[in-house]
Amino acid sequence: MISKPIMDVLTKIVELLSPIDSEERMRIISAALTLLGEKPVSALPVRENEEESAAEIENLSPRARVWMKQYSISSREIEEVFHISNGTAEIIAASIPGNNNKEKTFSVYILAGTANLLAKGESTFDDKMARDLCKSAGCYDPDNHASYMKNKGNEFAGSKDKGWTLTTPGLKRGAELIKELNK
Repeated sequence: MISKPIMDVLTKIVELLSPIDSEERMRIISAALTLLGEKPVSALPVRENEEESAAEIENLSPRARVWMKQYSISSREIEEVFHISNGTAEIIAASIPGNNNKEKTFSVYILAGTANLLAKGESTFDDKMARDLCKSAGCYDPDNHASYMKNKGNEFAGSKDKGWTLTTPGLKRGAELIKELNK
């Protein structure tokens, strides 16, 4: 528990620093620590730059880099969910988010589109590949799969025969799934 005098000092510091932008705050804190004989701020953890982070994954398409930056997704977060190599992205997540087979099936389909976005710059994917992923994830329900796909919502569009494409809400949901899988 933080003592009252420390909490009072912290409250005053926050009040003083609140109107100042982040970079200036860091300079002020660094200067104060230096005057107190403490370690410089550079020894503190620095927030990762999303653009540089996206560059860490080799051969990532410009569209995938923009998507990562838009949703503040780091290379480390991507690499916890996907293995990207030789123009392919394989889903390696230990589990698939969802409370039941229907939710897990939608998560797999969205991750399949996300994988293709990362590997090829296109958020399209074919149904056979997504079904195979559902089977390997243990959420494929042959008796209900077709009915799930009739009520799929707005996160991906297309058909079993022509293939699927993630929509803007699907791209957003893909980012949310990656964040969820990294918790």
